[in-house]
Amino acid sequence: MPITNDWDEKYKAWKAQKDRENNWRSDSKPSEKAPKEIKEETVKIKHKIEPEVYHNKPLNAVLIAIAFIIPILFLGYALYVNFHPLGYEKSYEVIIGENGTVSPILSEIFITNTAGRKILSLPNGVLGQVNLVVEPKFSLKNATANISIEGDGVSLGTPIDFNPNDYKWDYKWNFTNGIPANLNGTAQFNPELNCAHFDAVKEQTLYLPNTSDMFESGPMSIYVKWKPSQLSEKLGDYQQIIGHFNWEVWQGKETLRFQIGRMNDANGTVYSINYPISKDFFDKEHDLLALYFPDIENGQGYIEFYIDNKFAGRESILNETIYKDYNSEKPLSMGWSPHNYEKNPYFDGCIYDVKISNNIAASNNGLTFYSMKVSDKFNIPIIGNGNLTRIKVDLEK
Repeated sequence: MPITNDWDEKYKAWKAQKDRENNWRSDSKPSEKAPKEIKEETVKIKHKIEPEVYHNKPLNAVLIAIAFIIPILFLGYALYVNFHPLGYEKSYEVIIGENGTVSPILSEIFITNTAGRKILSLPNGVLGQVNLVVEPKFSLKNATANISIEGDGVSLGTPIDFNPNDYKWDYKWNFTNGIPANLNGTAQFNPELNCAHFDAVKEQTLYLPNTSDMFESGPMSIYVKWKPSQLSEKLGDYQQIIGHFNWEVWQGKETLRFQIGRMNDANGTVYSINYPISKDFFDKEHDLLALYFPDIENGQGYIEFYIDNKFAGRESILNETIYKDYNSEKPLSMGWSPHNYEKNPYFDGCIYDVKISNNIAASNNGLTFYSMKVSDKFNIPIIGNGNLTRIKVDLEK
């Protein structure tokens, strides 16, 4: 019996196994593995992934919920702030102490002078006009604002319900049927527009003769209904609508101005109230009411100005009065003023009605409560010559 070498037999078996493995690899792609290796690795990966997926399920759910909830919250907040579907109420109160100190100092409600500068104290009270400004931190949409003030000699400067036909006037000029006979000048009646038409190109004016010493003593109310033309917008400032040199109502591109002075003497003060206008103001009919109230005895004198029944402003003149000789014999006039060394432009447009009274026709004196609709930040004038002690504003919807 031949002798068998165990080493040779084992070598042959190993060689056969290697040959089989090499044959499988040569028929496979470089990245492929043997079936047994693939199975073992798949089992390992599966066992690794399954716990991770299981443990991350709650976190994934939270992240998905946040992704939906945050936009919804932002949208809901925006809708609430802008529309307040459930309504809202907010109250503010400002106290002015005995020494005039304003408190509390808030960014949402404060007092300014007519130039817009914040006022922290009123040691001398209100002299003419200050403005109450309300700027809530939330959006106002069709809210109601109830404003009340307390004090002595102060009131709210609100729009007025003014009808000139409800008052008695000492002088009246109606231009809807022609030029009144007592007026001189070159402005012409326009039958199509039913007005006294002032042509700036032709430098047309009207004046009332022998009135150099009139319309300057005592209280006075001046009413005018007029329509500035489109050309008027381009002509510049200081177009006279009506005036007497020592008082004037002027129109410009961006403002209407009621001015009096000089006061007391030739070097005295000039007081004025400006009302802002814009491009769409022109070529439309408007009404103005200018008031002059001197008070030598008590020092409570003032001027006031209204445009289309809207309060334009008040200036305190204390005990000062118009200097009568300042007009240098000039009459009451319409359409042009010789102020500014006769450089003022002429007015262009229509005047329908002019009325003057030796009394105060209307004023806001005494009104201490006012309710109005608001949709944004707002301000309301506080006028008078007196002490303001308390302001209260209630916002509600």
